Amino acid sequence: MNSRLVEKLAFALEPVAVSFTDDKPSDALQFEEGKRGCVGSMLVAAAEGKTAVFDEKTYGCAGGGVGLCFGDTFTKNNHPTECLLSTGDEALAAQGRTFARSLGRGERFFASPELAAKWKAEFPYAETPQKYVVFMPLGKVQQSPDLVCIFANPDQLSALVILAGFSRGSALNVIAPFGAACHSIAFARKESQADCPKAVMGFFDISQRHAIPKDLLTLTMPFTLFKEMDEAADESCLSTKEWERIATR
Repeated sequence: MNSRLVEKLAFALEPVAVSFTDDKPSDALQFEEGKRGCVGSMLVAAAEGKTAVFDEKTYGCAGGGVGLCFGDTFTKNNHPTECLLSTGDEALAAQGRTFARSLGRGERFFASPELAAKWKAEFPYAETPQKYVVFMPLGKVQQSPDLVCIFANPDQLSALVILAGFSRGSALNVIAPFGAACHSIAFARKESQADCPKAVMGFFDISQRHAIPKDLLTLTMPFTLFKEMDEAADESCLSTKEWERIATR
């Protein structure tokens, strides 16, 4: 799939098409059933030219299943999410619980397991009716995907945030919710149901940021919004001298 937006912004990593489908691509990367893996790392692999596929038995970890819209896989897997996101083994001990592996001091994303549980309860879980979720470099797709995930630096993000509102005249066109590296997919899937969907900034998860260059974040959006932005690229701020001044720095 050709894109004027991609041509003009010259991303270091290719945008990733995310598709919910019943068709499994051949020769795709896939986690082994029952084996742990990070969906965020698969996003990076797709941005580097690979194709990856997931199903309800190969989403890598409980958080990955949530991000890929296979429902509340935290609860399905009896995962101590609120402990992992807060004070780790300390929280487990206080609850009289055990887990297959040590959580250490926890990820310290929340001050307490109670606050992490509040985030968990408010997450926009979704159950995709399709069998597979596929990541593929945008340039390789032939049909419109459901979502597009872009890895962008601060200058590129600035342009993308502007473009998200270019054809709308509204100020709030991008949101930045907290979640794991892959959770922007679930938030963007929810946005795809809105009349005026927003793009979702992400990859804030510091436990996984080592997987990408330090100057990159992601912006994930419904394909309808990406198409709107792509069609506006030639007439937008990307056609100005101000953009040319920073485009190659």
